[in-house]
Amino acid sequence: MKNICFALFLLVCLVMVGCQPAVVTSVKWDSGLAGDKAQTRCERVDMRSQSEMDAVFKKFDGWKVIYISEYTTGNKVGTDGVVCFERMK
Repeated sequence: MKNICFALFLLVCLVMVGCQPAVVTSVKWDSGLAGDKAQTRCERVDMRSQSEMDAVFKKFDGWKVIYISEYTTGNKVGTDGVVCFERMK
């Protein structure tokens, strides 16, 4: 019986910790391109890793950043993000 109560208590604690609200921040810029002339690509970025961010931005050298979104919660270490790039075909 003690083990069941402890397991139930542990489960309740884990559920309460896992249910934290997310903090999402985003910014969008107008690129000025329209229709089939625009080529758009989006990449996930771990904003805790400068080397990963540098690799993503180097891959899209010459592209224009049109969208950035950051996501984090109170029980998550660091910030994940999405960056969208656009260029003329």
